[in-house]
Amino acid sequence: MRMKASDYFSESYAEARQRFLAAASEAGAHIESYENGNARGPGGTRLFMDTAWFGPANAETVLLNVSGTHGAEGYGGSAAQTAWIGEMGPAALPQGVALLMVHAVNPFGFAWGLRGTENNVDLNRNFLDHTKPHPENPLYGEIHRILCPDSMSEEAVQKMLSAGARFVEKYGQWALEDAISRGQYTHPDGYHFGGTAPEWSNVTLSGIVARDLAHAHRVGFVDWHSGPVGDGELIYLCYSEPGSEGFQRAAQWWGREALDPKTVEAMWGSKRPTRRGTMFHGIEEMLAPHAQFSGAVIEFRSAQPKNNAAKAMRVPMLERWLRFIGGFDAPEAARYFEEIREDYAPRRQSWRENVIANGLACYERTLDGLAGWSREGLKAAD
Repeated sequence: MRMKASDYFSESYAEARQRFLAAASEAGAHIESYENGNARGPGGTRLFMDTAWFGPANAETVLLNVSGTHGAEGYGGSAAQTAWIGEMGPAALPQGVALLMVHAVNPFGFAWGLRGTENNVDLNRNFLDHTKPHPENPLYGEIHRILCPDSMSEEAVQKMLSAGARFVEKYGQWALEDAISRGQYTHPDGYHFGGTAPEWSNVTLSGIVARDLAHAHRVGFVDWHSGPVGDGELIYLCYSEPGSEGFQRAAQWWGREALDPKTVEAMWGSKRPTRRGTMFHGIEEMLAPHAQFSGAVIEFRSAQPKNNAAKAMRVPMLERWLRFIGGFDAPEAARYFEEIREDYAPRRQSWRENVIANGLACYERTLDGLAGWSREGLKAAD
């Protein structure tokens, strides 16, 4: 009997992990688990990144599918992964194609309902060579002081907004947005901190890629995220250079319009900032010696509209307050954690139904694309 969309969603990281592992085990996947010994979840919950391999062990064409890169966003990705296992499963894999699912890349963030890792690191800014000078973000130092008040009171927020308005008058609105979100490597207690060394999640995932995909020649990539305003619609963020083979291949799978910057920016709600240290580029670089790579970060739109700057910044400000000001056991903490979750993983039925429907459709299109890519590889080898 087919399950309802809501049946694939969980109320906690621990429940999501149990659902994923149970489904993968029942489907006959090869499962590996990697514990993060550096941190714990609520109530001392142990934290794991888990993998499930479906299909031929020696497949040269593999779809790498990850969830929970930004921890709190893991609910939608985990549900989509578990739904694929339950609704489609290994029988849906094209001949010669395998699927490697990685569940909860950032288990600390997933367990606590926060975007960053145990070190407040944004994993999608952490995949770069930390022995070299880090990318500069010259305006962040100025905006950091503005956006990091010690209180969430109305007075503190209004003071922040006034200072932010002066920043915009001086540099422009886009400079503000870009400075906040492009990534920075100077303020560990700030926004989109990229870290000063590879995070546990980075090291662990890199090891999985090195071991499990060593034999692959063609790797597709889907990294599930959530957050932008909407109700489960998909936004395709392909970081391959336009015109490159990787970009052209992704456009064949998902449609050129879906990848068009105009489409992406309209669905996202603003211009896209420059990114450094993304997992996408980190994995692409790791695989470059032996495999072609193509794919995207794919967002399930989830948040409700924000009609002013204070509301737009509230969720990231709440995460920072919980980490560095009030603490996870503060009287306000439960309410703040719930606010954050509502942005990334709302409980409304329409969102859950759209996540599952759109997620499964995306899996189908992506695997069809990999089937064609595999046939191309076989012809080239003849």
